[in-house]
Amino acid sequence: MITLNTGLDLVVKATYTDSTEALFEKARSFADMMEVSHPVTVYDGLPSELMQPGKTYVTNVTALGFAKSYDYHIRIDEVCPRTMVIETSEWGKGIRHWLHTIEILPGNDGSVWTDRISIDAGLTTPVLALFARHMYRHRHKERGAVELSASLQRSRSVTSRSLQSATQQKGAVR
Repeated sequence: MITLNTGLDLVVKATYTDSTEALFEKARSFADMMEVSHPVTVYDGLPSELMQPGKTYVTNVTALGFAKSYDYHIRIDEVCPRTMVIETSEWGKGIRHWLHTIEILPGNDGSVWTDRISIDAGLTTPVLALFARHMYRHRHKERGAVELSASLQRSRSVTSRSLQSATQQKGAVR
């Protein structure tokens, strides 16, 4: 089995005064994501609905007003209100994988929303990871986070089998 380790892991933690339930509803809403992402990232063709587990959404993404990614795929792997976890597998032209886990836990005076993103875009991974850090921080500021932290580190190894599983759609792995 081939082992790949060309990616980076981004962890963004945001503290809110909102309840975990209120934050989870925002986390599973494409409408909320599109609203708080603007103008840093614009999604064209993404429905304003709640994420449906097992469904793959295809959208065109524009970052910073000029960088475009057509036919970007977002597969919803898990939406669990009991554990307050959402997992997605994402990919598009130039992006081998963007594996995103959202976890919302109770905090001292509210809730803590943690985004864990594993990104592999080959040679462009460092630039994309820095953009991702900016984008997620922007989203949390727009939602009213009272505290934010973000860290980047080299990804743990991803095996070719798990990568293939993460991108099952035809032509997703190049």
